[in-house]
Amino acid sequence: MLQNNTKLRNLHVIKFIAICYLLSFSAKAEYMTYSLEQDSTTFVKLTGTVVCDERMPVRGLELRLFSDPGRFPESAYAKDITGENGSFEFVIAEGESYMMEVRGEDGAGRVPVPSGTERGHLEITWPVTEKIVILHTNDKHFTVNNLPELKAAVNGIREKYETVFLFSAGDIFVRHPMRWIINGRLMRDPEWYGERALYMINTMNDLGYDLMTPGNHDFAYREPYTRNALDSARFPFVAANIEITTDAVPPVSDYVVFKTSTWRNMAVLGLSLVNEGIEGIRQIDVSETVDNYVSLRDSAEMFVALTHIGLKSDYELASKYPKLDVIVGGHSHDLLEQAEIVNTVLVAQAGGNPHIVSDSHPVYLGKIILLLENGVIKNKKGWVIEIEAEAEVETEVGIELEAEAEAEAEAEAMLFQ
Repeated sequence: MLQNNTKLRNLHVIKFIAICYLLSFSAKAEYMTYSLEQDSTTFVKLTGTVVCDERMPVRGLELRLFSDPGRFPESAYAKDITGENGSFEFVIAEGESYMMEVRGEDGAGRVPVPSGTERGHLEITWPVTEKIVILHTNDKHFTVNNLPELKAAVNGIREKYETVFLFSAGDIFVRHPMRWIINGRLMRDPEWYGERALYMINTMNDLGYDLMTPGNHDFAYREPYTRNALDSARFPFVAANIEITTDAVPPVSDYVVFKTSTWRNMAVLGLSLVNEGIEGIRQIDVSETVDNYVSLRDSAEMFVALTHIGLKSDYELASKYPKLDVIVGGHSHDLLEQAEIVNTVLVAQAGGNPHIVSDSHPVYLGKIILLLENGVIKNKKGWVIEIEAEAEVETEVGIELEAEAEAEAEAEAMLFQ
């Protein structure tokens, strides 16, 4: 019985090899189906070329195809080398998604191969570039204005780019009872605080936030309302320099590692502040904390600090730790219309609101673009977009909106210089 099973497995392997051979060398057969007992798989040819910016073919590049993120990069599905005309060819399972890595002397670029690509010809430009986008807000302080327009802006950016993250640099709540004010009306009631806190979190859930570092106002808890609201978040919290020994707020992580659409790693370290006298929450020195985690840069293509420590401290952090690629900050309510480069680190902050709720507060959305070339950051730029209510956008403002769109396009174009 064991011998028969071995023969059957060998027969299956021979059939598979024969199919791959026919698909690779037959110009007529576009696809072929093979069936082994209950398993039926359609194999197709994936063809393509690799060219440089001048549209000239690039030969001698190693291509590796991966089908399982969990086994990357140890186990490649298939390998090839570009020929004289930059061409390559793989046999893949129809309907499956893959990741292609193109390797040469100038590094390794990655190109997603979504299901359906197999029916066409894939052209790859060498070196391989990709854009990673970070959207960010900070210091909202219970204010959510122009929500439909903000949501439309965020979704529009997500549709435009393959990898988009949305971060909050903290202080979504207001800790002072005498500043629980909506359009001039003092609310006083702690239950209002609880309802507003939950509303803020639900709004962030709806917008699809990916991460938040809590601010000092968020750590200044009101039991049980703060914990109830934060527990409703569908995104994690990070603050590596904060030690929590109370149940009044949920625990926080030190950092998270996100995967981009090309399976690259973005490590995000959280840093924050705590007001004195908050029982069960202790702040640890920022530099001491970063010293313990700066090694994250060694295992990630991008290293980001999401902070709520103020712009001055962000500058100091950038000056001391050039291994950081980006600092997204909050707390000091600074509006950096253009993100600044400090010691090679991009420092960004997107304004903030006063510690009261008002319909007159502006809405700012920070946008950062990291341009990667063969997996290495070649350039980075950030700026702030002001989100205006649709009712305020009149014909006369149309020219200004066009100018803003042109400015954004110009900022993106500068990444390639």
